[in-house]
Amino acid sequence: MKATRYKAALAIAIAFALLSICPALALDNPNRRSLFDQPPPGAVQATPSPAKPVPDASAQTQGRSAPKEIAIPKPKPKEDLSPEIADEFKQAKQMEVGEYIRQYGIPDTKKDYKVSPKDVISVILFDEPELSRENLRVSSQGTISLPLLGELNVTGLSPRKIEQLIQIRYRQENILKHPQVSVHIKEFKGQRVLILGAVNTPGSHFKEGNERLAEMLGKAGGIKFDADGEVAANKISILRLVDVPGKPKQRISMEIDLDALTRGDHPEYNMVMLDGDVIYVPEAARFFVTGEVKSPGYYKIKDKPISVVEAITMAGGFTRISAGNRTRLVRYKDGKETTIKIPVEDILDGDKSKDILVQPNDVIVVPQSFF
Repeated sequence: MKATRYKAALAIAIAFALLSICPALALDNPNRRSLFDQPPPGAVQATPSPAKPVPDASAQTQGRSAPKEIAIPKPKPKEDLSPEIADEFKQAKQMEVGEYIRQYGIPDTKKDYKVSPKDVISVILFDEPELSRENLRVSSQGTISLPLLGELNVTGLSPRKIEQLIQIRYRQENILKHPQVSVHIKEFKGQRVLILGAVNTPGSHFKEGNERLAEMLGKAGGIKFDADGEVAANKISILRLVDVPGKPKQRISMEIDLDALTRGDHPEYNMVMLDGDVIYVPEAARFFVTGEVKSPGYYKIKDKPISVVEAITMAGGFTRISAGNRTRLVRYKDGKETTIKIPVEDILDGDKSKDILVQPNDVIVVPQSFF
């Protein structure tokens, strides 16, 4: 019994000595596993993964104070008109709609449609089925052919005028004493309007009767919407060939505000379209606001100029960590990039001379504050 007690006391003394000499190998070792960490019997013990290095405190401080990089989007390539049509717009005489109406008047919408080459018409003579024709295509020379009469030139005539012409000819040829004629247009193939730009179905569209601008836009599927669900345009340009007394025909162009057309504020904007008109719906010019603003993204330039301060307001204003006086504007022109510093805080304090107007494809960058 004494020997057992002696061995136990000796073991306690040795353990105490070890703890006194090498504490880091025992309780103070952070990698020391407890009994609860031991794997169950028969399980394979995984090799512990190396500890992640602790970042330097000074590096962390520098990371917090350094402004984050802001990606500046490049302007999207603009889908222009074909060179020929773009040149036509450039050379055309620019006119306001009111000026055009004063000079050339308003087309009479009560007048009948004028038949053009390639149109398809029907000519019905009552009680004379052998002389009637259901589908007569107007030739490229503007003529139709009727039994016993031969060719008749009908281009530029309304259906009513064609009826009168046929009646006169049958009487003159002593074929019918009292012919009753009815003429209807079956297919409108002669008159077209070219519709381009931000519409759902661009291209050449047939013009039926005295259709107006809104009706022709409807034939082109209407105005497109952008990714944000907004109308992708804010204006419409019309290119038209007009007669000038004693001179060659002249190209004119008119610009119409899309919102005013939609609201109906200017009824004259919904003008009657003419054969050969070109309707161009350009996509609205946009600018981009990025960085420390509440709602970064693309914004449309509407019918009035927008300054940098107004643009930032449209983007929801500054965040709490913005550096307003270090705002910069990146402008792309002729393939070159130019950066302009805009001290927005100074402008808000009253120095409005430093504010500038935003141009299409401008990028406004609001950096993060250092503190």
